[in-house]
Amino acid sequence: MLATVFVAQAAARHGARLVYVSTADVGEPASLYGLTKLWGEHAARQYAPQGLVILRLANPYGPGSMGALPTMLRQAAMGEPVPAFRGERRSWLWIGDATRAIRLVLESGEDGIFDIASDQPAVALTEAARLACELASASPELVEEHDPPPGRVVPRVDVDRLHALGWRPEIGLEEGLRLTLESWQAAAAI
Repeated sequence: MLATVFVAQAAARHGARLVYVSTADVGEPASLYGLTKLWGEHAARQYAPQGLVILRLANPYGPGSMGALPTMLRQAAMGEPVPAFRGERRSWLWIGDATRAIRLVLESGEDGIFDIASDQPAVALTEAARLACELASASPELVEEHDPPPGRVVPRVDVDRLHALGWRPEIGLEEGLRLTLESWQAAAAI
């Protein structure tokens, strides 16, 4: 967080607009990651409030990203067990759609908080795990259902501000997972 303080102070000193990339998990932080992002938001507000943009990303996935979906896809492709929390649902955001949303926000000149998230229907983690197995030509028997840890909270997001700028996601979950897998296969062939 100290780095955020230094960057925010420098932005304020030079009259530069600060854009802080955060997470939707700051609403009810249940992890150290969520807490550090929340602290970073506070630091940005404290030291560079003028024109501040906070981008709260929710469930982005795709080539080069980390998280549940790429992990499930890798596990399925390697024939390893694919653990998934039962009863948990997420709306997943293709990284290309996230990038378009961020660019649109920055070019709009607006400030404040923007949730960068999908407005598509939420998909059960177990269903996403089975889809990962299907796309990786792996057995759906690899999916292992587990109870989520206590206190786990699915973040609430509001994409109305993005919609007002004309943004809509273009890539659905199945297509996004397929594109992710294809990018890995292309990289491995090099």
